[in-house]
Amino acid sequence: MQPVAIVHQDDHLLVVDKPAGILVVPADGRSGPSLVDVLPKLVGGPVFAVHRLDEETTGALAFARSDEARIGMEALFRAHAIERDYLALASAAPSPAAGRIESNLREGDDGIVRVVPTGGQRAVTHYETLARRDRCTLVRCRLETGRRNQIRVHLAALGCPVAGDRKYGFRARPGERFRRVMLHSWRMGFVHPVTGERIAVEVPAAEPLLRPE
Repeated sequence: MQPVAIVHQDDHLLVVDKPAGILVVPADGRSGPSLVDVLPKLVGGPVFAVHRLDEETTGALAFARSDEARIGMEALFRAHAIERDYLALASAAPSPAAGRIESNLREGDDGIVRVVPTGGQRAVTHYETLARRDRCTLVRCRLETGRRNQIRVHLAALGCPVAGDRKYGFRARPGERFRRVMLHSWRMGFVHPVTGERIAVEVPAAEPLLRPE
C-alpha cells in the first residue's frame, strides 16, 4: 500500500491524501487493510469514517478523531455544509462547457448507480470545463450533495464518462492507458465542528493530467 500523507491534523480531525486502490472502510469479500485500519497506527489513536471516496478515487478525505467531531462532521455532511471540489478527467468535452446537473440516483442490485425518473436520492453537481487534455477534458466538479458515485454517474449521463471508468461506460482507444478512474478530491472547506476554525485544504493530484494549468 502507498504511504498515506496527512494534510491536516488536530485533536479532533484528520484530513489525509487518500491513495488509489485502498478502501476507506472494510467491505465484505475484500481482503487487505482499509484506511480505518491503517490510520490509527499512524496517528496513535482511533479514527472514525465520516466521509467516503471510491476505492480508486484519490485526494482529500476527512476523518474524525473524537466522538464530538464525528457527530459534528456527520451533521455538516448531512446539511451539505462542506465545500468539495473534485477534478475529473472526462473522456469527452461536456456540452455545455459548464453547468448544473440535478437528477435522482438509485443503486441497483448489481452495484451500479443509475439516474431514475422517480424515487432515489436527489443529487446535484456543479461542473466547469478547465482544460483540454488530448481527447479528454479536465473538469472541476463541485458537489452540492454527496451520493455514491455521483460525479461518475453525472458525467456519464452527459456522454463524457470519467477516463478509466469502465463501470460507467468509458471505452479506451488504442494506446490509451488509465490505471484507475481519473477522479481526484482536490479541495475541501468547512467550519471545524468543535473549534469553529475555518479549515481549507487543497491536495494536488499526482497525475499531471489531473492538474489545472
